[in-house]
Amino acid sequence: MIAIGALSVVLYWHCFRLLGSLWCARRRLAQAAPTPAELPRLRRMRDEIQQAFAGQRLAVGAMIAAAPLLGLLGTVTGMERTFKSLSARAGETSVEGLASGISEVLVATESGLAVALPALLLVYLAHREVHRHVQRMNDIEQRIRREGVAP
Repeated sequence: MIAIGALSVVLYWHCFRLLGSLWCARRRLAQAAPTPAELPRLRRMRDEIQQAFAGQRLAVGAMIAAAPLLGLLGTVTGMERTFKSLSARAGETSVEGLASGISEVLVATESGLAVALPALLLVYLAHREVHRHVQRMNDIEQRIRREGVAP
């Protein structure tokens, strides 16, 4: 559980940092006055946004994949301890002890999934935001090329 908690802090810090940088890029894009002279700057901005997302997505994706696996590891480890505890009580059968142990270890699996699923949604939102930025910049670039003036 400690590993899942630490992973969640790092994961969500990366997710919110990524979304924050995309929202700042949206503000910069809204403030830009698209003119033919600004075309190289728009291209650089588009490339920077795509590269920043690609770099962050790899790290965030790995952490999203690791969260449920850490939960599963906690579940397996906890089940092992539960069964060892039951086997140590030779001759005694305790369904209550088994049920209690199982319910405790399933919390690890639930925690791993609870960390990963919202982060997956945040990455999807970031991906959608990047796509919007790139599309808007491409539209502006096409308008500048077509008209030769700001839209």
